[in-house]
Amino acid sequence: MERIFRKLQKISGSFFVSLPKKWVENFNLTSKSPVAIDVRNDGSLSISPKHEKQDTNLKEEITLHSSPFIAREIVKQCLSGQTNIVVISDKEIDKDLRSEIRWLVNGLPNTEIIEDQRQRLVIQNFGYKKIPTKKLIQRLLYLVADMLENLIENRIDDLKYNFDQLRKFYFILVTHIRTYLRTGIYVSEDTDFTPLEAMDYRMFCEKIEEIGKILRDLRLNDNVKEFFLEINQYFSDVMNAYLKKDFVLAHKAWLRKDKLLERANSLLNTLDYKDKDKVKDMIRIAEKCKDMAAFI
Repeated sequence: MERIFRKLQKISGSFFVSLPKKWVENFNLTSKSPVAIDVRNDGSLSISPKHEKQDTNLKEEITLHSSPFIAREIVKQCLSGQTNIVVISDKEIDKDLRSEIRWLVNGLPNTEIIEDQRQRLVIQNFGYKKIPTKKLIQRLLYLVADMLENLIENRIDDLKYNFDQLRKFYFILVTHIRTYLRTGIYVSEDTDFTPLEAMDYRMFCEKIEEIGKILRDLRLNDNVKEFFLEINQYFSDVMNAYLKKDFVLAHKAWLRKDKLLERANSLLNTLDYKDKDKVKDMIRIAEKCKDMAAFI
């Protein structure tokens, strides 16, 4: 994250500070453009472009006409925060297309097909709006922490179950963020984050989900377990830094990745190719953790 320093100026009793020209140009701002200034708990200020809310709110129900790409459109609408989606067709919905829709809906959290007729399907989302966005982020962190422990204890069934939960909660979070950025409407109980913070949340959680994908396919043995324990501790420190909003711990964690890389490189010189691949996966986890620390 780039840091820019400016000197305060005083004009007629008021204090001013100039904004970076590149930042202003990136958001197409002018001298009359409104900006939002948030005062954080630690006393720092966050400045972001003020997004005007769209005139049209999300509808409780949207009707889609069946087409070969309807399954993709259903997922898009779910991500946009639609509660009820009605799919209609002027003829019987193709069997393969119906199976594809059922498969996709089954993989979405709190989403069910509540009406399944020859020329009509109704998909409904249940309750995802009730979960606060920040609670979702905490849930994602704890799920990955559980997956790390599952691997250490060789509980593969639990590992797979936690990964499935991780994907579902990640989907809900993406729905929250995309709906807010698209409409300016908070769809959960959280109403105190800015557009820039929302984008940070999204990128932070992308890293969490990517770590989950690596853990899902990783298996340990005695040759790499000791190094994995270091990776486990590294994630735990980043997680604690986020939960406690501890910027000092986050900075220390951000710096520590290089030492882990040195340790990994020394291991790579002694292991066979299968174990080398495991260590490389752990390096990728460390890289994701470092990226997470940068967003705290």
